[in-house]
Amino acid sequence: MKYEFDQIIDRIHDPYSFSFKWKSPGYILNDLGIEKYREDVICLETADMDFKVAPEIIDDLKKLCDHGIFGYSSIPDSYYEAVKGWYERRQGWSFNKDDIFLFSGTHEAVAQCVLHYTKPGEGVIILTPCYGYHNDVEGNGRAYVTVEMINDGSEYFTIDYEALEKACAEENNTMIVMCHPHNPTGRVFTHDELCRVAEICRRHNVLIVSDEVHSDILRKGQDFEPMMKACGPKGLIAATAVNKTFNLAGLAMTNVIICDPDLKVKTGDMYSMPSPFGIQAVISAYNKAEPWVDALNAYIDDNIDVCIDLIHKNLPKARVLRPEGGYSINIDFSGYGLSDEEVIDKIYGKAGVILNSGLFFDDKRGKQVHRACLSSPRKMLIEAFERITKEFEGSLIDKDLLHVSGGSLLDEAPTVDEHDYDEDVRTKIKP
Repeated sequence: MKYEFDQIIDRIHDPYSFSFKWKSPGYILNDLGIEKYREDVICLETADMDFKVAPEIIDDLKKLCDHGIFGYSSIPDSYYEAVKGWYERRQGWSFNKDDIFLFSGTHEAVAQCVLHYTKPGEGVIILTPCYGYHNDVEGNGRAYVTVEMINDGSEYFTIDYEALEKACAEENNTMIVMCHPHNPTGRVFTHDELCRVAEICRRHNVLIVSDEVHSDILRKGQDFEPMMKACGPKGLIAATAVNKTFNLAGLAMTNVIICDPDLKVKTGDMYSMPSPFGIQAVISAYNKAEPWVDALNAYIDDNIDVCIDLIHKNLPKARVLRPEGGYSINIDFSGYGLSDEEVIDKIYGKAGVILNSGLFFDDKRGKQVHRACLSSPRKMLIEAFERITKEFEGSLIDKDLLHVSGGSLLDEAPTVDEHDYDEDVRTKIKP
């Protein structure tokens, strides 16, 4: 089967598109003080994809529509088998049916863990810069405790273990939310890093919630190890989902894995009833759409390579790190010596490209660093960076430099055939 990732789909005007990403750019612009912006904005801020869902999933959802009844739904055994099978094949991680708890989205899962396993006023530790769990933590009356990661200007963010130890030693801090792969730095933590974090947390009785929803989106040759597989289940909860991997965020299907019997005792009413569409989408995704994920990873690899190369050659004063996982990059524009307001105006106001300001991830980073999600057709990304280049450099990008996989990006990119990647299943466990 061939998969088409270069198709540009109208997510603004199509009557069946309810895209928050494309129909609500004003909420970001207003927060940044932008009152006037281009109407033809390109939205690269929200972590969802501008690709159609795998046809294998769409076909099964059409059959569900034909069934015609969408009432209260129960979870069949085939659902649990599909979830278990995926993680056994892809990550070499095994757990049981009764270790799986369903939630309507990962934020809901994290929030419920905060409510069930911590007390009001207690602290929840976050390694920053990090995707914002503020509503899940502070919205439930807990303290948001940050531990800054270390970056010395190299390609790597690393964990400040001394600062983490100090935070965990504070009696009031009782939970840490690990984002693994880490968003927005793109780090995929190693076995040793995960085990050292777990050792520190367990020494101080700090519960670990590992948010692993980006774990299937990896660079070629990059391995991912679930934290529970690396460190064992004691005092550890893992959040998994189809939302990022298969572009199914709107169906709000998150599977939380709890293998520690002491934690299961406290689950109480931690349960949500999913829709029949969510149930079927998970079964179809995990059982049928694996080739689509492999082709997706290959396409995103090329997107990241092209955009980073473009930035290096056409925005020479900007700094960008190559992520190990996920589909976003962080661009630091501080080398241009402009004020925060000038940077914001060039990107968001004049270029009409909507990214995520660094303030969203860490208030210490300011408005010089911006995250771009590269899960869109390549031509859209090239246009976005051409606009940004024009504003910062006063010139267009050098399109003669833009090549990937031996072909020009200015031509129509070929569809991706699943058989092209049969020998390159990058995320499967190595023998």
